[in-house]
Amino acid sequence: MKPSPAGFWGALAAGAALTALGLAVLIGAVFRETSLFWRNVGGYPVALRDLVLTNFYPAFAIYFLGLMFGSVAGGQLLFRARRRRGGILLLICLLNWLLFTAITTMVLWNNIENLMEGRPLHYHAP
Repeated sequence: MKPSPAGFWGALAAGAALTALGLAVLIGAVFRETSLFWRNVGGYPVALRDLVLTNFYPAFAIYFLGLMFGSVAGGQLLFRARRRRGGILLLICLLNWLLFTAITTMVLWNNIENLMEGRPLHYHAP
């Protein structure tokens, strides 16, 4: 049974939305791990700091759950799709896993560095 074109385009749109969310979470991770971001001398708006502080981990969790669901659903769609169409879905999935790895590595690296230097776990001040 061939998949419908709507299934492919829907998966493509969902993959693009997931990639956009992953890029937003990556930008949030870069901000979170920059000590200048948390001080008033950096020139960052307070509203942006509050947005990153309150929404980073919920967005990260949503991204992770979307990535897990997208990988399973995308894998099932890949088995039924044509090779040409399946290749782009596979590329989107791999790109999202690379984004997830980059975000996780960045967050874990800072926390490990803080623990090794005797600071609290989520320490960001200079």
